Amino acid sequence: MVVDTSGKETSQFRHCNNQTIKDMGEPKRGRRLRSSSRNEPFQCATNLSKNDAFNDGKKSRAASSISTANIGKSLSRFFAPEVKETRQAIQSDDSRSKQGQPIVLDDDDDDDDEPYVLEKTEQEKKLAECAKDAKMYYPSSDDPESVEICYSDIDCLAPEGYLTSTIMNFYIRYLKQQASLANRSLSKYHFFNTYFYKKLQEAVSVKQSDRATFFVKFRRWWKGVNIFQKAYVLIPVHEDLHWSLIIICIPDKGDESGPIILHLDSLSLHSSRSLFDNIKSFLIEEKNYLDQEHMSSDVSIADRIWNCLPRRIEAQVITVPQQRNDYDCGLFVLYFIERFIEWAPERLKKKDLAMFGKQWFKPSEASNLRVKIRKLLVEELTNSIDRNSSPKCSPSLFSGTSPTECTETAKDPDLTTA
Repeated sequence: MVVDTSGKETSQFRHCNNQTIKDMGEPKRGRRLRSSSRNEPFQCATNLSKNDAFNDGKKSRAASSISTANIGKSLSRFFAPEVKETRQAIQSDDSRSKQGQPIVLDDDDDDDDEPYVLEKTEQEKKLAECAKDAKMYYPSSDDPESVEICYSDIDCLAPEGYLTSTIMNFYIRYLKQQASLANRSLSKYHFFNTYFYKKLQEAVSVKQSDRATFFVKFRRWWKGVNIFQKAYVLIPVHEDLHWSLIIICIPDKGDESGPIILHLDSLSLHSSRSLFDNIKSFLIEEKNYLDQEHMSSDVSIADRIWNCLPRRIEAQVITVPQQRNDYDCGLFVLYFIERFIEWAPERLKKKDLAMFGKQWFKPSEASNLRVKIRKLLVEELTNSIDRNSSPKCSPSLFSGTSPTECTETAKDPDLTTA
């Protein structure tokens, strides 16, 4: 990984302190494909916008400012009545909590949970002084799927912060990297990034007569990958200010069963039926394409099942540990992925669904992931700066932007680097 100073400006990102997010237009063709959250509407809990529907093929945007207090109210009905509120009072500047304050997870069924305190380490304090405008690519700038990270991305990992797409993609990429270092293959897994599901929604909503044309461009998201050869396809989902996870489980060719779609939601907030319908439409469309291209012999599904696949796709809402607040949903999704990688069999069968349940892990384990990710990011940024800067940490050596801004290239698989 390196500190990279190249790349044309496509968007501007400011700290999550009620400053605006400016859209500078779509990235130009031929640009390196990068993971980015700063063009996404859900990156900051204190300043959020949503994309309207497409009109005549062009995206119209409508920004809406949503306070953290309103977010909490909209989600509060999903918590058990006995769970106590732990959020700090919202200050006039919309800050989530005072730095260093403990975040207590109240759980009557989990008496041995310990509150944790998130305080800036000396390493992080030093980093803050000289790297406010630093930018790096993880795991390296040579990786076409690398995640671009700015120092300001750490902000969302403060207590009660809502995880951004950049942080989600960073940790997913980190898990894949750790598996590689441990000589553990994840070749049977395919991880879509956090931008995929929104594009999938758009694809399956196109009228049937135009869908084939739309999918020609959409397939660039998984170019060179046969989805039906994988054992697992993981898709993070963000809707209504909330994260959940879809896992598509593909059977072995020797099994007389079809794919199983799992939905894992730590608040039971998302509509599972809607998600399942979209994923099924996606799988059926891809099945038809492989048949048309005479590539169906390469799938790992039995021929008898493949020929009637639309009727053999099953869906299952998974009972999972529930978060005790309204802001840890991203952490739970990341922990779902981490635990699944650790415990999933080579190919999942119905009997294996017993691995899940309310006792799959303690909710505090997922919540405490916030501290681990923050520490990882601080270490990665520090190491990157140590290798690429002078002892004085001159800001000009990093990205040339002001301390409150960071530019980066947006991830858009519709653009190719010929």
